[in-house]
Amino acid sequence: MKELFIVEGKSAASTIRQAMHKPTQEVLACQGKLINVEKASFAKVLANPSCQKIFQTLACGIKKECKSDKLVFSQILILTDPDFDGTHARLLLLKLFQHYLNPLIETGLISIIIPPLFRIAELHSTHYQYAWDEQQRLLLLKNKADSDNIEITRFKGIAQFSRIECHKLLLDLNSRKQIILEGTEKNNA
Repeated sequence: MKELFIVEGKSAASTIRQAMHKPTQEVLACQGKLINVEKASFAKVLANPSCQKIFQTLACGIKKECKSDKLVFSQILILTDPDFDGTHARLLLLKLFQHYLNPLIETGLISIIIPPLFRIAELHSTHYQYAWDEQQRLLLLKNKADSDNIEITRFKGIAQFSRIECHKLLLDLNSRKQIILEGTEKNNA
């Protein structure tokens, strides 16, 4: 079975497609803003092109007819941009799952991948570090003695990641888990 990555827009989907393992991963691009399902009627949700695309792709039913065992994917991973708009899109997707596809949440089939916001590169080496927020970026810079030889890249979207970074940080199950564990250990220290 395949993992399904739900992303914002065609450019993010293109980056994911270049880095993914096609036999075990698939990407679904949501174009435009997803409707706020808490404020919209059932008819409006069903008429929304992004919602239609999600429901059709998952093909596991909606509301009371939603059955997690009908899902053709082993995992659904929400992967939005590491900025405010990405956070908003992620919340709208979670609300959609909560209201219309809740058995997928209850059975643990929905995961969120939050990409790093910054890449910190030492100019004279191939060593990179990633920061998921401004506070972590400041902590990493504090430990660098020579800040003149550091290049900081702020990622505005998934499309800015290289194919290799995308694969390692977001798509590869083993390195994705390792990065999560390393971040957890640092935060708990």
